[in-house]
Amino acid sequence: MDYEFYADVFFLTNCYLDFLAVYAVSEILQQRKRLLRYIVCCAISSFAGCILFVLLSSYGFYLFCIHCIVNPGMVVCAFFPADKKIYRKAFLLMYFMVMLLGGSAEWLYGTVLNGHCYELCLLFCAVPVTVLLYIVRRRRRNVQRFYPVQIGHNGKVAVLRAFYDTGNTLYDPYVQAAVHIVPREIFEALGGKEAFLTRLIPFSSVGLRQGLLEAFTVEYLKLGEGDTEITIAPAVLAAAEDTLFRNRPYQMILHCSAGEQAAGKAVGCQNKE
Repeated sequence: MDYEFYADVFFLTNCYLDFLAVYAVSEILQQRKRLLRYIVCCAISSFAGCILFVLLSSYGFYLFCIHCIVNPGMVVCAFFPADKKIYRKAFLLMYFMVMLLGGSAEWLYGTVLNGHCYELCLLFCAVPVTVLLYIVRRRRRNVQRFYPVQIGHNGKVAVLRAFYDTGNTLYDPYVQAAVHIVPREIFEALGGKEAFLTRLIPFSSVGLRQGLLEAFTVEYLKLGEGDTEITIAPAVLAAAEDTLFRNRPYQMILHCSAGEQAAGKAVGCQNKE
């Protein structure tokens, strides 16, 4: 059986499906949205697929190049920089999303529209992904809470977005105070070692049974806004490596007690140890 190869259809179809998949994965993994980068990465990947399809006579070798070189490269470029575990999760989720999208398009084309209006099938294949993202966002809103935070010390102010983590039960054993975690860049922006007397406090987390964080005390921390705003003065913070917050939609991890105060109710801290 002979087939006609339409490079433009091949390119646009793959670019469209790859973009939907990358966007969905970025939402599920809570990565920062880089739409222009996603479009460029998907376009380059689809163009490479076209070239390989034309040049390679072996279909098996073509599949090897696509699945082992082109697709992993697209994932790395789309989410760079990120931890290795993010790349692994993104790669697996990408294939799940592509199969979901491709299967939906083929089912619509072959069953519902009886081999007609393929472009319409591609458009509507985004529906299951949209529904999936809607469910993920709804569940996330029920579990996660984010708050605007203002940190002040010696006339310097840092404004950032904080994530309320019920698993953060870290306390400073020296002053018996709850500890909120910020990137090291915030510590430096507020004055660094020249402005603070720091101390090392022990912590444990998933994947790291024992570790030390550099803690310091700021004049105040304002959490929330408007009628719900609360002030913690003084407040204890701990500086973590910036990679902990890389590509995340927040720049601070609140202690569970602070989230409870902002919510106006006792949620209860869950110890991760």
